[in-house]
Amino acid sequence: MNRFLAVTVCALAAGTAAAHDGAWRGDYGRGYGPDDDVGPYAGVSFGQVRYNEEGLNTITPATGMFVVGASLSPNLAIEGRVGTGLGSSSTDSYGVQVNSLIAGYLKGSLPLTRGVSLYGLGGLASVDFKRDFGLVNAHDNGFSYGIGVDFDLDRRSRLNVEWTRLSTGDNLGYNYDVDQLAIGVAWRF
Repeated sequence: MNRFLAVTVCALAAGTAAAHDGAWRGDYGRGYGPDDDVGPYAGVSFGQVRYNEEGLNTITPATGMFVVGASLSPNLAIEGRVGTGLGSSSTDSYGVQVNSLIAGYLKGSLPLTRGVSLYGLGGLASVDFKRDFGLVNAHDNGFSYGIGVDFDLDRRSRLNVEWTRLSTGDNLGYNYDVDQLAIGVAWRF
C-alpha cells in the first residue's frame, strides 16, 4: 500500500508540474489578481482509510475521491466530496472494505509562505463500510474534521496532503475511529 501512495504522489506531481507556469498565489498575496482565489475548483484524491478499533491493529484500505469546491474568499471555501474504496484490506485476519464516502466541509486556509497554505476542515461526513468481523455492515454519519497543506503547482493547480477524522463508532462494545490520510490535486476553472 505504501508503494501505491508513493506512485500516486509521483504521478500527480509530474502530471501537474508539466504545465507549470507560475504560482497559484502570486504577487497579490494569494492570487494573481483580486479575484483569482474566488471561484470553483475540482480535483481528485487518493489515500488510505485508517480503521482503528480497540484490540486490533490498524486496517488501511485504499480510497479514491472526487472533490468539488468553491472559494468564497481567499481564505474560505466550501467543498463537497464523493468517494469509494479501491479494494479491501486486512490485518491479522480482520478485514475492512470502504463502500462509500460522502462529505461536505467548510475549509479555512492560512498562507504560510508564497505557494504553501495550511488549512482546516469542518463539516459532515457519511462513511459506509463493511467488516468481516463483529457487526459486518456499518454506516456512520456525523461531524468530521481535518487538517492539511496546499502546495501550489502553478497558477491553476495545487497539490494537497491531509488527515481527516471521518467517523467514530462502537462495534459490539469496542470503540473505533475511521481516519483518512490522502493526497490530491485540484484545478481551478
